[in-house]
Amino acid sequence: MKKRNVKQLAGMSLKKKKWIIVGAIVVVIVVGAVSVSGRRQKDSLPQVTVEQAKKQDVTSRVETSGTVESLKVKTYFSPVNAAISSLAYQTGDVVKKGDTLVVFETDSLEQDNEKSQLNKTATVSGSKDTAQKAVESAQKVKDAQAELPTLEQNVKNYQEYVASLKTAISDRTRKLAEDSSKASSDISMALTKAQAELAKMQENMSSLTALQQEQEAKITELTAEISETKKEGGDASEAEHQLNNFNDALKQTKNQIKEQQNYIDEQNDVITQLNVQQIEAQSNAKDADSDEQIVAWQNELEDATTKLSELQAELSEKKTVAEGSSDAGLTQAAKNQLEATDNLAELEAASTQELLEKGRQGIKAEFSGIISKEEISEGTTATQGMELVTVSSNEEVAVNVSVSKYDYDKLKEGQKASVNIASHTYAGTVSSISKVAQTNEKGAPVISAKVKIDNPDESIFLGVEAKVSIETDTAKDVVCVPASAVNTATDSTFCYVLKNGVITKQNITTGVTASDYIEVEKGLKAGDEVISELPEGVEAGMKAEAVSGSTEE
Repeated sequence: MKKRNVKQLAGMSLKKKKWIIVGAIVVVIVVGAVSVSGRRQKDSLPQVTVEQAKKQDVTSRVETSGTVESLKVKTYFSPVNAAISSLAYQTGDVVKKGDTLVVFETDSLEQDNEKSQLNKTATVSGSKDTAQKAVESAQKVKDAQAELPTLEQNVKNYQEYVASLKTAISDRTRKLAEDSSKASSDISMALTKAQAELAKMQENMSSLTALQQEQEAKITELTAEISETKKEGGDASEAEHQLNNFNDALKQTKNQIKEQQNYIDEQNDVITQLNVQQIEAQSNAKDADSDEQIVAWQNELEDATTKLSELQAELSEKKTVAEGSSDAGLTQAAKNQLEATDNLAELEAASTQELLEKGRQGIKAEFSGIISKEEISEGTTATQGMELVTVSSNEEVAVNVSVSKYDYDKLKEGQKASVNIASHTYAGTVSSISKVAQTNEKGAPVISAKVKIDNPDESIFLGVEAKVSIETDTAKDVVCVPASAVNTATDSTFCYVLKNGVITKQNITTGVTASDYIEVEKGLKAGDEVISELPEGVEAGMKAEAVSGSTEE
């Protein structure tokens, strides 16, 4: 017998209700006619197919379909700038966790790493050399500062010694001259005076020479400072102003030295002339140059003068050095710059080493799945951050389904489902339900949900259609009747029941509804005989003969 579910029978129940009213009128007329005529006509009873209400389990389901998709998708991007030497898989291929997907050409990465390592070595070594020289320079400053008092005292001693020798020579020469003529004495005095003036001129010359060296050293220092400041992008205007001042001062000092040298030359000429005059005046007297004592003193004077010049030069040099900083030799800013330069070189070396390691490792699958997308081919060059391949897991998959407005409120996360993909059936669980409705191709609002496949295997294909049956409700050991026996009207739900051979309309309250059986919460008990479908012309209130129908689930 053809069965109809509750929805299919909803329309039919209204038609049957009309037929019930008409049939009742006919029955009344027939009964009246029979009673009037007093004649009894013995006719055979109509047969109706019945099934017994029985206790059993019943499960309500929402039937739908959707597309199989992965719940875990990973897109791999290139960690390096390198050519692709090998692609092991193509779109649609199955991969296992740990499989190598992409192999990079590492020659250029190895060259970059070697360059950065050499640059690191050169930078660090250069910084160490600069720091060591700075320490040595600072030590020289300290040594020079410590030696200055001794040198200054030595210079002073030699100056006094030279002066004493000159005085002694002058005195003895004068004494010798006194023994000669009065004219020779005057010349000797003039000569001594000229020599003393010459000595002062030479001292002045030494002082000017020392001053020139100090100014040149300061100019060198300022020039280096200006260059360093400009490299760092700083303001060197003040240093440049000082440099101009020192250049002007050096120029003035050089002019003074030149002028002093002219004075010395002129003074030497005067002394020479006086010596000639003295020789001439003492031609008949004892020659001072032949005096043993004067000769000895003059030899000592020559040695002392030479030594004095050396000491004065050394003192000038030490003063220049001592004027430098006696700290570590490098300013804190310079130390910070060297440290930053070293750190940058080390970071670059570490970065290229890391990139080389990533290039050697290539791209490996983090989980098993299917290559769902590839953006490259062998021989092409990948840039850092470029999309390479996408892997979609075939172990964490779900079916994305849509449910109509009649069924969406029946869905709950955690409900069990049966998923059919081609000839394979899998267990599933409702994992998520969208809270936003979308419009399907017919313009009707639908709610999307994901049914996770609990037991996926290698037979699953992504992107294919799957049929899904979701268990929305279950009742255990309850009274159930075939769905075809349940009828609905505008104000009630009912079944036709055969009681004591009479067809009776019985209102019921339904519970869980399956495709083939419906739970009856009120109105029927187990064993009641329900009629799945009334034959044509048979209505409630009529007697009928029961014919057993199928009771299989």
